[in-house]
Amino acid sequence: MTAKTSKNNDSTFTCRADKDLVEAFKRIAKDNNRTASQLVRDYMIAYVKKNGQGKLFD
Repeated sequence: MTAKTSKNNDSTFTCRADKDLVEAFKRIAKDNNRTASQLVRDYMIAYVKKNGQGKLFD
């Protein structure tokens, strides 16, 4: 589940979280051959689709 974006349409999203949580998330993501960024993008897309603005990614 990914959105098609071009480099000039990318944006940076900053999120504050507990350091231990972030490190565990990164480690588990890597163990599953994913990056934390890939997973966060997937979660964001799924949330938008589920909660109202899904037409953005049709």
